[in-house]
Amino acid sequence: MPGTSSDIQADVKQRLGAEARPKDFRTWHATVMAATGLAEAGLPPRSERARRTVVAGVVKDVAGELGNTPAVCRSSYIDPRLIDLWERGQVITPRRTRASAERAVRELLS
Repeated sequence: MPGTSSDIQADVKQRLGAEARPKDFRTWHATVMAATGLAEAGLPPRSERARRTVVAGVVKDVAGELGNTPAVCRSSYIDPRLIDLWERGQVITPRRTRASAERAVRELLS
């Protein structure tokens, strides 16, 4: 088991290539969690205030899971395209498994 952040970084680069970083996993995890949260919230409300409330709640949940503040989570970990797509009514179907949610997010963002 790797003992330091340097060990983890080296392991990720060895397995996935020189460009890979541990943050990539954290970013992907946050993006899938946010997509799932927005899907569970349903279509966006009509009012801007209600939409902001939904997004803030989803971001807060993801931030809690990552152990970050909502501001850091939204600016550094959640793919901003998700929120834009949700506001236009494009979401993944709520999924039962992590693997199916990941597939749906890849399709949504491609």
